[in-house]
Amino acid sequence: MKKIILSLILSAPLAASAQITGDGYYRVKNNASERYITITDDIVGEVNMSSTTADLSNITTWRGFDYVKSNPASVIYIEAVGNKYNLKGQGTSIYDISGGRVYIDIKSKNKDNNNPYYFSITYSGAEFRLYDNSTKKDKGGVDQTGDVKYSYWNILPITDDDYNYLGLQPTVKAGDDWYGTIYASYPFKVASEGVTLYYVDGVKDGEFQLKEITSEVKPASTPMVFKCSSDDPANNKIIPVADITTAPTDNLMGGTLFASSIRKHIKRVEFDATTMRVLDSNSDGDLIFTTAKPEQLTDESYIPMNTAWLNVPSGLTGDFKLVSRDNFTGIRNIDAKKDNTNNAIYTLTGVRQNNKNSLRKGIYISNGKKIVIR
Repeated sequence: MKKIILSLILSAPLAASAQITGDGYYRVKNNASERYITITDDIVGEVNMSSTTADLSNITTWRGFDYVKSNPASVIYIEAVGNKYNLKGQGTSIYDISGGRVYIDIKSKNKDNNNPYYFSITYSGAEFRLYDNSTKKDKGGVDQTGDVKYSYWNILPITDDDYNYLGLQPTVKAGDDWYGTIYASYPFKVASEGVTLYYVDGVKDGEFQLKEITSEVKPASTPMVFKCSSDDPANNKIIPVADITTAPTDNLMGGTLFASSIRKHIKRVEFDATTMRVLDSNSDGDLIFTTAKPEQLTDESYIPMNTAWLNVPSGLTGDFKLVSRDNFTGIRNIDAKKDNTNNAIYTLTGVRQNNKNSLRKGIYISNGKKIVIR
């Protein structure tokens, strides 16, 4: 078991300076190993404050900016609490995971308020630091002990510049555009041209519609579809913000922050082909929600972390193709209902009228043609 005084110095990319210029979003990169911290789950493992040990398996470190440039799990919000700090990310925080008992100190190595910094907890008069471990590999974790040089971290504010940006990584090409899904614990603004965010607010047999999120700040904890003109995250930048937001109530999508299979830290959503669909495109280049292929899932079975899916309404099956909002709500060919021999009559929304002699004034459809009752 990995150990450290605090169970979750842990579930969050650490960030900021000994005296932070302000609360905000950061990435944390080890000064010696050059690996970034990411959060894999929010499960509270074994925590023993008296022996200053905690399970830190829900922190993974990755070497290289490519691992984190489009990864919401690498984003941490640093919040000053008196002269200490709380580190928040992926819907959890150090304070929460410690059972509401612990905040941390962030101190500059050179006492000059500049990188690198170390993160510490003082308990029973002893100070404990957070170290990177397994420094020979691209992937590692964190621990309470190690070579002192691996206890120093660079705290990097997330901006729209090229050195530490956060960008959306599309997974689907449909027509001339790129698409993907995102589910993040923080609200954000779009910082690049040509990036649009949507959610699904309508599904019917074989079709779905998207509703654009027109607010400048995109809401936290909201499953979304994004559209962009590039498959390069550097051209699809977003900026996390601390605004208070409200998620839409008519969203038919679901989302997850985690896809963790780590022992004692299993936190994941298994794909269910009877109730779920994932984003893809068909052979005609249409954007669709469809049954997931194994390669689209984590460990061939689970929804990838920080992504979203479509919840299939009861009674519907198969794929669902994107149609415009006009086409989704417009008149469809009634021939498909096979009722022409009876001269069946329908409202404009497709509701069959059982008694054509008692119709109210309005426009109806019969045999695929409009009729007007005056």
